[in-house]
Amino acid sequence: MKEADIRPAELFEKYLELSAADALTYFSSAKREPLPCPACASRDIRPAFVKHGFGYVLCGSCYTLYQSPRPSPADFARFYQESPSARYWACTFFPAVAEARQVHLIRPKVQELAQLCQQDQFSPRVFADIGAGAGFFLEEWRRNFPETQTIALEPNPDLADQCRSKGLTVMECFLEEAESLKGQADLVTAFEVIEHVHDPLTFCASLGKLLKPGGRVLLTGLTVDGFDLQVLWEKSNSISPPHHINFMSIKGFESLLCRAGFNNIRIFTPGKLDVDIVRNAAAARAEALAGQGFVQMLLRRGEETLEAFQQFLNEHQLSSHCWVWASKSP
Repeated sequence: MKEADIRPAELFEKYLELSAADALTYFSSAKREPLPCPACASRDIRPAFVKHGFGYVLCGSCYTLYQSPRPSPADFARFYQESPSARYWACTFFPAVAEARQVHLIRPKVQELAQLCQQDQFSPRVFADIGAGAGFFLEEWRRNFPETQTIALEPNPDLADQCRSKGLTVMECFLEEAESLKGQADLVTAFEVIEHVHDPLTFCASLGKLLKPGGRVLLTGLTVDGFDLQVLWEKSNSISPPHHINFMSIKGFESLLCRAGFNNIRIFTPGKLDVDIVRNAAAARAEALAGQGFVQMLLRRGEETLEAFQQFLNEHQLSSHCWVWASKSP
C-alpha cells in the first residue's frame, strides 16, 4: 500500500486547501482558551509552532503535541456540521477512495481486530463504532460476523445517511449525547477520531460509559512519536487544523486511557505509510527535509531497505499510526 492508494494527491490537496480556508472562515474571531495537556494534564508546556492561525504546544511531561489556546466546542461543532472541508471529505473525497480503502484498510483492520478479540477469548455481541463515517468498517465486520449487533454513531448528516443506506443501525449524534447506549456495548471502536475531539479525556471516559464491565475499546489515531510526524513536523499534511488538534505520544495515550478508567492497555503502531509519506512530501516540496541529512540519505536507499525500515518503525512503536486496545475496569 502507498499513500496515493488511499489519499490521491489531487483530491487531498483540495481538501487541505478547503481546510485552510475554513480555519479562517470559522475561527478567525473565535474566543480561545489555553489548555493543560489533554493526555496527562500537565501544565508544563512550551510553544511548538503556529499553522493556519492555530497554535500548537508540546507537553514537557509526556511530549504530546496539541492545539492550544483552543476555540470552544460549539465553534468546532458548527465547523464539522457546516464547513466546506467537512462536506468535501464526506461527499467527494471519501466516496472517491472508498473502494481502495475497503481493500487496503478496512478488510485488514477487521481481521486484525478479530485477532485481538480471539487472543483475549472475547466475543462481542454488541459493537458500536464511534465516528463511523460512511459505515464501511461495520459493514465489513457484519459480513464476517453477522451475529454481532452493530451500531454506528455518526454526527455528520451526510455520513449518517450513507450508514443508513447500508442498512446499519445509526445514532446521528456526538458520543457524549448517546445516552441510550450507556452500559450496552461489549466492544467500542473509534477510528481516527481522537485527533479531532475537543476534550480527549471526556471523550475516552464517554467511550467507557458505553461499555459493559470488562468490555473492550479500540482507539486508533496519530501519535506524535511517529516517524513521519517527527520528520515533517509543522510541514506534515497530517497536522491540518481545524481537523487535527491532538497528537498524543505513546506515553500520552497510556496516561489518557488510565485516567479515563481503562486497564490492560496495549499499544501498537502497525502503520505502513511513514516512509512513503515522507518521500512524497520531499518530492512535492524540496524544503520539506531541510536539515534532515539522515532522512535524505535513507530515501536514496533501495525499496528493500525502506521496507525493512518501515517494519522497524512498526515493531518499536515508532510509526505515526497507533492502535490502543484496552479493557473497561470492572
